[in-house]
Amino acid sequence: MITTFSCSSDGEDGIDGTNGIDGVNGTDGTDNGFGYLVFSGDITNEEAIALAAETAGKNTHTLLIKNTTNLTSIELPEITTLVNLEVIGNENLQRLSLPNLESAFEEVNIRSNKTLEIIDLAKLDGSFGSFSIIDNTVLTTINFTNLNTLTGLRIEEVPLLESLNLQNIQNIDFLTLQSLQNLTSINAASLETIDFLRVRNNEKLTTIDFPKLSTSERIDITSNPGLETVNLPALTASNTYNSNSVFDEEDDSEVSLISNSSLTTINLSALTNFGDISIRNNENLTSLNTDAIISAGRISFSANPKVQTISFPNMTSCNGAFISENQQLTSIVFSNVTQSTRSIQFSQNPVLTSIDFSKLNSSDGISISGNEELINIDFSALENNEGSLSMGTNPKLSIISFPNLKTSESSFSIANNDVLSEISFPMLALVGDQRRSNFNIENNPLINELTFPALQKIELGGLTISNNSALTSISFPLLTSVGNDITSDLRIRNNNLVKNISFPSLITVKSIRTIDISENALETLDFSSLSTLLFLNIDSTVLLTQVNLSSIQQFSRLDLNSPGRLSTSVINNIITRLVNITPAITQKRISITGVASDQALLDIETLRTNNNTVSIRE
Repeated sequence: MITTFSCSSDGEDGIDGTNGIDGVNGTDGTDNGFGYLVFSGDITNEEAIALAAETAGKNTHTLLIKNTTNLTSIELPEITTLVNLEVIGNENLQRLSLPNLESAFEEVNIRSNKTLEIIDLAKLDGSFGSFSIIDNTVLTTINFTNLNTLTGLRIEEVPLLESLNLQNIQNIDFLTLQSLQNLTSINAASLETIDFLRVRNNEKLTTIDFPKLSTSERIDITSNPGLETVNLPALTASNTYNSNSVFDEEDDSEVSLISNSSLTTINLSALTNFGDISIRNNENLTSLNTDAIISAGRISFSANPKVQTISFPNMTSCNGAFISENQQLTSIVFSNVTQSTRSIQFSQNPVLTSIDFSKLNSSDGISISGNEELINIDFSALENNEGSLSMGTNPKLSIISFPNLKTSESSFSIANNDVLSEISFPMLALVGDQRRSNFNIENNPLINELTFPALQKIELGGLTISNNSALTSISFPLLTSVGNDITSDLRIRNNNLVKNISFPSLITVKSIRTIDISENALETLDFSSLSTLLFLNIDSTVLLTQVNLSSIQQFSRLDLNSPGRLSTSVINNIITRLVNITPAITQKRISITGVASDQALLDIETLRTNNNTVSIRE
């Protein structure tokens, strides 16, 4: 099938036929070619040559070569400029040559030509629209070495292509090189700016070296199993970076280097400001140069088992960090970062010994867990944490100290740290603002003393302090309220050596169903300001010599059946307080174990008369 259309003017030499005779100096004005040409169906090489001689020329703006069955080679030297070029689904086409094509203005699409071996566009200087070469399974040669201007290029599923020469290209919107199994080299020596670079699934590519690339929006280098080196020594910033501000959360720029199994070296030595940086699952990576980075988005660095140090010595702000499962990583240095707008997470780094965020002033969450050799963390300047704070399963971490932290606005957990002996938050005043989260300190067997001297409010769902086997005292001297509108509990249990628990300023336990204090060695308990509660349970295996409930006003149940009993003076003080509440309490349940004085027994009868259930046993 051969289709031609022309909306062009007569050729300059053509003269209209007279009396049915062709013009004497031309061929009816078609010297400059028809505008729209289609080659399809069972057209042969000879027919294509003849058609091209008659209809192709400098006026040809659209060329379609689609679904041919007999065409094996086509050369169109007459065409110098195109708006659209489509070469699609040609069963036997082996060679495509447009040797004089200089410009393509909109779309070039060369796709699914299963026998195409050569694309010759030797004089092509500029491509101003999309340029796609996709699913050409035997293509070995692409000749467009004269290209100076290229808007975008996609080459995908061309398994026999070995090299790509883009040596004259300085700026490009996008470049995608994907599933090119035999690609070994890319020449982009002049490239300075690219919006989006994607290099994926190229098995034999060993080096990506763009020595002049200075700005980019997104770089995605993923699953290239032979890739050993990524060298971007001039890359400084994303296209959207604002040099007059810290990292902008609306900047969606990203560098991703993921699952390149042979990659050993990444050089980003000039990079100063960028969006997210993701370096993950590169099992042989040993060298990473990011020392110049000043601000960035989220830093994700995980499953790079041979990297020993991550250092960002000049970084001052980032949008969070996720560092995990790096088998040989020993130290993490973010020593000049002052601001992190999202969470910081470190997990499952088995030989990591230190984390340095010594100048960090604000963050949106901190999680440090499962780091078996971690011995030191430095967050000494941190004042405000707008997310959760979690320190768990770090078996060699002995000190957790946040000397200047004033607020932490979500869940708070310190748990399962085998040698942790000191928890220090001397300035922490507020924990909360997350409805379904808790304040938990659990399973830290070497903590001896727990005190939060400045903490005033815990606006979380509940509080749990449990299974800290060496803990002897618990003190929250300024804490006035615990809880929010989510029903929960306050539990202090199974800290076997705790003798003293003190909450002298606690007034409100909002939506707390149960206050459960169960400790083997407990002797003194101070809830002297607590006025309203639902259910209080106190258990100790030794004599309770002080239980201060001197402000209690409203409650449903007091269960003081401690196995070690309450002292007589403690019973006297509690019963005296209860019988003097005004208006008189009624329909309450009170149980006490210990020896009551005669006056206390009289007061207990008064409570019973007021329809309260009171039981006392020695």
